Amino acid sequence: MQPDFYPHHCANVELLQTMTAWLLFAGELVYKVKKPVQLNFIDGATPAKRYRLCRDEVSLNRRLAPEVYLGVAGIAEQRGAYLLVPDPAANQRNMRDFAVVMHRLPSERILDRMLVSGTVSLADMEELAAKLAAFHTNGSIAKSKVWGSVQAIARLIENNLAEAKELAADSVTQNGVATAGEYLRSYIMTHQRLLENRARKGWVRDGHGDLRCDSICFLPERLVIIDCVEYSEALRYVDVASEVAALAVDLEMAGRQELSDGLIAGYIRASKDINLPELLHFYKCYRALMRGKLEALVSLQAELPLERRMLARNNASRSFAMARRLATAVEQ
Repeated sequence: MQPDFYPHHCANVELLQTMTAWLLFAGELVYKVKKPVQLNFIDGATPAKRYRLCRDEVSLNRRLAPEVYLGVAGIAEQRGAYLLVPDPAANQRNMRDFAVVMHRLPSERILDRMLVSGTVSLADMEELAAKLAAFHTNGSIAKSKVWGSVQAIARLIENNLAEAKELAADSVTQNGVATAGEYLRSYIMTHQRLLENRARKGWVRDGHGDLRCDSICFLPERLVIIDCVEYSEALRYVDVASEVAALAVDLEMAGRQELSDGLIAGYIRASKDINLPELLHFYKCYRALMRGKLEALVSLQAELPLERRMLARNNASRSFAMARRLATAVEQ
């Protein structure tokens, strides 16, 4: 947190915590240090594992934001003090930890802030949809049949349902999770051919994994997307409909249905994915459930500020409620 720790000039250092990382905003740069967490979906228990996560985060995120992700720095101990080391090796002597080094993005141009300030337009959604479609077109399909199989999709959903059920704070939420689970299982059973065809035809690709409004930045000269899932190929290698649904859920949770509709329409036009609407409701329900689970986990992190934990708890309840509404809307 001390400005003179950094090799470049910065007047002060700001700290932001997530469930899995500390982000240190130092002037024009951001240093992201992985927490030594060990959860069902991420393992950063040792420095070597955190080094691998940092390297993967940089290489994968350079697909959508090459100019943002500068590399990995080491945090070394020397004569009782710490210093930053550029481009370290995992087994380098006296290396204690590692950090992803990024250019700092202007917060007022990040989509979640733009929603609050009312500066987002349907034209922005058209640009975003085109960017996503181009990214997905270039994404790998080498493991489409592995991660896009009915068995893999069912396993992913069952794991999330089990975790969500454990995290549900009350009986109302538990009933909502159960309702969502019934719908998701029923959809898989009755749409096996559609799901398998999606994988066969290359609509399951190595993508972003967790598209959210706070990972999208509309710079004046370009659009960049950051924070893809580096820790789980299973979460990143999904149907493109699931990726679009993740962002649509975020927009709808913010009360911007028209922007969600604009994003979806723009993506279908850009990608020529005419079957996407058949899967969208299913994947929205799944994404709302998954978002609720992750927010519930955040609410339990004792080291986070109380205000952040309470916000996460509220977001979890809203996400689980959305998953239930989506499930019951099909039944009616």
